[in-house]
Order: sequence, then structure tokens, then C-alpha cells
Amino acid sequence: MDREGLTEDGLEAATRLAEQAMARMARERVAPTPENFAVWYAHYSGRAPDLSRAIEILASSGQAFSTQRSADLYDRFVGGRRETEAVRAAGLSIQTMLDELLSQLEAFDSGTSRYGAVLETARGRLDPGGGSVGGAAMGPGGVDQLRQLLALVAGETRRMVDQNQSLQSQLSSSNEQLSELRRNLDNVRREAVTDALTGLFNRKHFDGELRRLATEAMEVGAPVSLLMIDIDHFKRFNDTWGHTVGDTVLALVARTIRDCIRDTEMAARYGGEEFAVIAPGTDLAMAVRMGERIRDAVSKKQVVNRSRNQSLGSITLSVGIAEYRPGEPLAALVQRADEALYAAKRQGRDQVVSAAQPTAL
Repeated sequence: MDREGLTEDGLEAATRLAEQAMARMARERVAPTPENFAVWYAHYSGRAPDLSRAIEILASSGQAFSTQRSADLYDRFVGGRRETEAVRAAGLSIQTMLDELLSQLEAFDSGTSRYGAVLETARGRLDPGGGSVGGAAMGPGGVDQLRQLLALVAGETRRMVDQNQSLQSQLSSSNEQLSELRRNLDNVRREAVTDALTGLFNRKHFDGELRRLATEAMEVGAPVSLLMIDIDHFKRFNDTWGHTVGDTVLALVARTIRDCIRDTEMAARYGGEEFAVIAPGTDLAMAVRMGERIRDAVSKKQVVNRSRNQSLGSITLSVGIAEYRPGEPLAALVQRADEALYAAKRQGRDQVVSAAQPTAL
């Protein structure tokens, strides 16, 4: 288990990560720009498993980290540029739609005023007291005038019907475009907080949710527990069967964790082969039972090479659990859960250990 950078609580650890990032950039002949430094620091911190996976693939295939490739890595995994660009594009599209609708409404308003004027003219000419068509004996000339008046009203009526239909069509089109923009933005937001491989929330979203749920727990006086979960001997799957099998194992474990928790609980890929679950309203004893449920469910899974109908072995988990102490730094909560996880590893793996009593349960 590569734990380097996952508990960097201090200047010394951060400095070590920075030195590793700079040394690697020098070896790869990558320009030491702030963006490139952010990429390599995130890689060595372990906080961006998708980024690390992309770097490993590029390195193993002998591809150079060119300026463009480094920029792509930053945009995809660090800078959040895609989300920003999506919001910007949505804003421009909405502005264009509003401009088009405003133009349509102005034309409709102008047409309405004109239609009203025509009707008022017709009313005046048909007013018996006005001495016009309606007030005089209707001779041949009066009939012609009436026909002309009716043709004028009919023409303006058709014009108003056409404008109304055009406006309705524009409104319908704009509604469809807004719905599509909403779906696109929802997808971008979802991708921004989701780990691409496992479908669980990513580390960034985990950090935010842990802060939010810990604050809520203090406000209402309810418990909240943290489970840190690590796949035992994960490196063996990668080394023996390759990264594709390793990715399959990660996805299988993630799916099993998700199936074992409630909708109110949040599972995230914490980094590499490690996962985390935040359980609001759950005390330590309840969290231990949850951890055992997850561990047992995963242990019953078999990794199978379907093309060869060959079993590649079972998966076991080590789980460390801690309950939040109101007012404690969140880094301390994570550290206590981590220490319980390490205790589970030291004691033979495939077990759940709580921070309150770091022995096998």
C-alpha cells in the first residue's frame, strides 16, 4: 500500500512531496511551471489516482511528457478547466437564446401594437355614429370599402398568427436547448466529483463532504464515523495479472462497498487501492458492524478471467474505523482511522479494527 502523501500534515511532509515532484520533473525534462508542478505534486501526494494512473500508462509506454501532454494532464485532472469551460459555454448559449427571444418578443410587441391600431381603425370606420361605412347606406362603394377593410383585418390577423407561431416555436426550441444545457452541466458536475474508474466520489468531494457532515454532526449532537478501507495485497493483482485486472478489482470492490451502504452514507475512492466511507448518524459500534459487512461481502467475491474461465483469487480488505470527536481537527479523525487500518494490516489483514480498541475484532 502506497501511503506516501496521504497523511501529509505538516511542512516536512509537504516539502518531501515537493522535492519528489521537482526531481521527477527534472528527470522527465518537464518545464517547472506552476501548472506542471501542480500535476506532479498531486501525483506524488496520492490524491489524484486517475492522474497517477494516466502518468503510469504514459511512462510504461515510453511516451514523453511534452508541453502539450503536460497541459492536457493539468486540464483533465488538476485545473478543473473542463467544468469552467462548460459553464462559460453554457452562459454564452443562454445569452444567445435570450437575445433571440428578446428580438422575437420585440417583434411580437410591435406586431401587437400594429394589430391593435388596425382594429381601432376598423372599429372607427364601422362606427355608425362616425358617418363612415357603417353609418351610410351601403352602396357599391361602401361594399368595396368594407371588403378592403376586412382584407386588411384578415391580413393583420394572419400576420399575428404567424408571429405567434414563430414565438411559440422559438420558446419550444429554447426550452429544448436549456434542457440539453442542464443535462450537460449536470454531467460535467458529476464527472468533477466522481472517480472515473470506480464511479465513487473522488478525494476532492470526500474532503468537502467530511467537513460538511462533521459540522452537521456537531450542530445536532449526532455521531458520524469514518471507515478507511484498503485492498490487501493489491499489488499482487497488478504484478501478476496486469493493470486491467487491477482495475477490475478496484471496480468490483467499489461496487460492493456501494451495495453495502445506505443512501445517507458516502463512499469515495480515497487514493490508489484505498476507499473511505463517511457514515453520518453512525456510532463506532454500528460502524464496526458496517465494516464487517463490507469486508465479508468482498471476501465472497472471486476475480475471474472469463475468457479462460480461470479464477484469479479472492479479495480481502483491511478496515480501520474512527468516530468523530466533536471539535477535533478532521486531519486527526483521518489519522485515527488510518492508524486503526495500519493495525489491521499488522495483525494479519482481512479484518476490521476500530480506533477505540486497535485489536482484531
